[in-house]
Amino acid sequence: MDITAVDRSAISGDTLLHRAAPSSKLVATALLLAAVVNVNDPLVAAGLTLSLTGAAAAVRLPVRQMLVLALYPAVFALVFAFAAAANVPLGALVVLKAVTAALAVVTLMFSTPYPQVFAPIQRVTPRVVGDALLMTYRSLFILADKFSDLSRAIRLRAGLSRRQPVRAAAATVRAMGGLLLYSLDLSQREYDILHLRGYEGGFRVVRQRSADRSADTAALIYSAILLGVVAAFRWIPGLAGYAWLVTLAGAVDLATGALIGRRRR
Repeated sequence: MDITAVDRSAISGDTLLHRAAPSSKLVATALLLAAVVNVNDPLVAAGLTLSLTGAAAAVRLPVRQMLVLALYPAVFALVFAFAAAANVPLGALVVLKAVTAALAVVTLMFSTPYPQVFAPIQRVTPRVVGDALLMTYRSLFILADKFSDLSRAIRLRAGLSRRQPVRAAAATVRAMGGLLLYSLDLSQREYDILHLRGYEGGFRVVRQRSADRSADTAALIYSAILLGVVAAFRWIPGLAGYAWLVTLAGAVDLATGALIGRRRR
């Protein structure tokens, strides 16, 4: 899981979603998650996944990296579906809901800087909780860079390669142990620095404003449409036999989004 890639995209990206206000994207993500919670047909869930992937491709987000991260929950969903699902369609629904929910959140993270995502949390939780989240995210990048340096040093000094998986695994474990000790030392140093500077709680995050109102409108309308489709197929029994149309529409969205993304490049 490349956390630095997420941050690079969130900060350096220049897509339509990047120009929308974080508050609008948070509301849009909440609508998408509501759609995922209420979907009860695997064909409709598949349509949501395809449509959301197509939307990400259309605005030129790094879809491949996003899908890799979004597929992580599928592993756990597969285990749960195998153990608890009564039949194959229900198991497929469980997996698709996990992937779609993860993809919605990943889309938010790839288009919004981390402080802007967690800034609203500071308003409803104690200040120290929001500050801890911000400091934790900062520490993740420091530790990721440290681990990269350790891995490179081990490969160069020990001459490890893919032909020596046992030695490489042992060296990686030792590197992780060293990284754990470094993380403990890092947390203590950060605490000491904040204490010396008179920290009393309350890192302030300046709210990012919308750079394009049409981007806010598009994100909200798109999410509301998907939620409306899910609600229609859930509460109108006569539509159950036409769920395949949602999958087809999702496939069309994916193909159209891929073409639009290529043209914009």
